[in-house]
Amino acid sequence: MAKKKKSVDYSQENIIFTMDKKQEKLMRFMPDVQAVELKCMEPGSKGTHEVAFTHLPKEIKQLVKPLKGK
Repeated sequence: MAKKKKSVDYSQENIIFTMDKKQEKLMRFMPDVQAVELKCMEPGSKGTHEVAFTHLPKEIKQLVKPLKGK
């Protein structure tokens, strides 16, 4: 039986959106914990941070579609 992926990589798709007055880029979706990894695109910021999938804007949720295939 195939192993379930631990995360889905979206870093190559260049999905950038505004959340809390900051430009964020979607890097990875982790279906097992229903969270996404975001990278802040503001000048001077480094690294990534995790946010619950439910906190994303509706347009971004439709691009990710975590329940597809169940």
